[in-house]
Amino acid sequence: MGKKRITQLLQDLKENQLHELHNSAAIYTVAQVAVNELQQQSLQIEEPPLPVLPSTPKIINKAELKKQYGSHPACRKAAKDRGIKFSRTPSWEKLAVAFSYVEAFEQIIKTYVETYPNPKLEGTKFEFKIEGCAN
Repeated sequence: MGKKRITQLLQDLKENQLHELHNSAAIYTVAQVAVNELQQQSLQIEEPPLPVLPSTPKIINKAELKKQYGSHPACRKAAKDRGIKFSRTPSWEKLAVAFSYVEAFEQIIKTYVETYPNPKLEGTKFEFKIEGCAN
């Protein structure tokens, strides 16, 4: 190979090297912009709002319970089936209040689980004890 040819090849090599350097810089710039955008998006992700509580429990009365369940023992069984437990035999009034609140509780829980779903809760049952809420 002649000196002229070697000089041309070296020049081509330098140009290719410079071209590769420009390409690398462009790729780095695009990647850095993408990383910056992803970081900005992750900072903008907001937690979903807390679920809204129902205004007041729907009031259920003794007449409605009698109409729906027929008898005191049948109503107590329905309460038990819904997860309502009492420390002693409840009055109709106590059953009515319990049914009123359990519907509100179920709505709150349903809204919360829909807002913050987690498949690991599948098959889980919760039992709550209400104490000290008498006025």
